[in-house]
Amino acid sequence: MAEFKIELKPIGIVHVEAGDEEVKNSISGVPGIVEIFPEYEEGLKGLEGFSHVILVTLLHKAIDRDRKTLLVKPRRLVKYGFKPEELPLVGVFATDSPHRPNPIGVSIVELTSVSGRFLRVKGLDVFNGTPVLDLKPYTPGRIMRELRLPEWYASLLEKARSVVPGLSDL
Repeated sequence: MAEFKIELKPIGIVHVEAGDEEVKNSISGVPGIVEIFPEYEEGLKGLEGFSHVILVTLLHKAIDRDRKTLLVKPRRLVKYGFKPEELPLVGVFATDSPHRPNPIGVSIVELTSVSGRFLRVKGLDVFNGTPVLDLKPYTPGRIMRELRLPEWYASLLEKARSVVPGLSDL
């Protein structure tokens, strides 16, 4: 396999007042500000008015051991009342676990306002200081109308909905 050198430069940084544990335990995410660095501010033109944006981030608190993990239990489901022993052991690529070979996060957050190079958002699931690698508008073409789920996920979702009525996703 050919070796590739990949260089990514953050375009911004996430600011949240919540501590790491509060972010981890939040069901609907936390509010915060995405600061875009001055040299990229012009790239925000036309973003205001979108209800949601997609944040691509570097999960900067991942450690080397986490990058070698390929099998995980979807532990964030504990906040829905699941016990760790109830959770299946699945491949990291079947989850949104931060333990993955390349610690890249993707989050869809609600955009509440744009003020210069500062985006006020809701629903963040990343920690204070998380580097932002990219930002994209969430547009109707990204909505999947017909979605299939594996049985293990569908059964966990059904069980979680019995605990949290109106829950749309885990």
